Amino acid sequence: MKVERFSRKLIKPHTPTPENLKNYKLSLLDKCLVQDNFAVVLFYESKPRNKSELEESLEKVLVDFYPLAGRYTMNDHIVDCSDEGAVFVEAEALDAELTMDQLVKNMEAQTIHHLLPDQYFPADAPIPLLSIQVTHFPFGGLAIAIVVSHAVFEGFSLGVFVAAWSKATINPDVKIEITPSFDLPSLLPYKDDDFGLTDCEIINLCEDIVVKRFMFGKEAITRLRSRLSPNHNGKTISRVRVVCAVIVKALMGLERAKHGKTRDFLITQSINMRERTKAPLQKHACGNLAVLSCTRRVEAEEMMELQNLVNLIGESTEKDIAHYSELLSHNQFGRDIIVNVMKSLMQFLDPDIYSVCFTDWSKFRFYEADFGFGKPVWTAVGPQRPIITTAILMNNREGDGIEAWLHLNKNDMLIFEQDEEIKLFTT
Repeated sequence: MKVERFSRKLIKPHTPTPENLKNYKLSLLDKCLVQDNFAVVLFYESKPRNKSELEESLEKVLVDFYPLAGRYTMNDHIVDCSDEGAVFVEAEALDAELTMDQLVKNMEAQTIHHLLPDQYFPADAPIPLLSIQVTHFPFGGLAIAIVVSHAVFEGFSLGVFVAAWSKATINPDVKIEITPSFDLPSLLPYKDDDFGLTDCEIINLCEDIVVKRFMFGKEAITRLRSRLSPNHNGKTISRVRVVCAVIVKALMGLERAKHGKTRDFLITQSINMRERTKAPLQKHACGNLAVLSCTRRVEAEEMMELQNLVNLIGESTEKDIAHYSELLSHNQFGRDIIVNVMKSLMQFLDPDIYSVCFTDWSKFRFYEADFGFGKPVWTAVGPQRPIITTAILMNNREGDGIEAWLHLNKNDMLIFEQDEEIKLFTT
């Protein structure tokens, strides 16, 4: 896809940020993360009647989301909420003569790069924390790519921002009911900690990574569930857990195809701890509050069928949610939890262990983002730079299936795609 960017401007908050909010300190969890950007891309069949609608509503919503209009430098550990502005780019796809349905069906993950603002990679300081690109298609539709820095946001926070911005656009004269809070740094303050995870190590691990989406439809998930026993509480196994287990099983097969045997392995999941902590938290608390849940180390000799994998993932999730419930307690315990988790990440770098990480975006309601010209016909994930094999899981448009965006070594991806169950259950 050939895309021409014809406009680039800075959108500043409609009213200045108060002096007492000018310095936004990062939390401990903010500083633990790799300081890359991440993105969601929303595809629409129509576009706004007035081209300035999106910009005007962005000005208004940035008043509440003031850190996103600031600048961050890694050495200072502070966002300067200077109202310098978010980047707003307009572009035109010159060679996309397809309909929206055809475009979505044929869109390759690597093509999405063209729909992202220029400064998507890397997140060097100081840079805008929020960048947006609106790409117009010849058939009348458009794509809105929203790129944010992981230094201040994760998937839940991005979902809150997208919901607030869309509501501000569709109802410009009505006060937005979504009011974010930025209290997490005071609850989990940052101090100088060295977790031993360097950028050099991360970059080396990310060489030759490709991204491919695998679509697990409603029928496929129903068939997979029919092979599984319910949870111990009698509830149906979640779509996300089923898909995670299928992917892990295929990755184990990949290991055997390459080496004749599997390595020991770990499965990690990113867990949104909002509404799961004992200490209360504002409903729309923004910042990083996703923590990693890790299964026990599974020995290579263990036989792990689909049911075993589902049980393994479920047990570790339940155990870790209970463990992390004290994360925001007013003592050292929450801080100790994070430090211990970050130190345990070092085992993911062990070449004798195969590690895979899942991130669930299926609950962030991106398909509800109506800016006044309809809801998205498709939502996509911007390519990321993962430390280990990573899969980001999103809803399909109907809300009954899962799209898995798998980041994997390009040679391994060729083997993974030939797995019999992957071919059977994905489209």
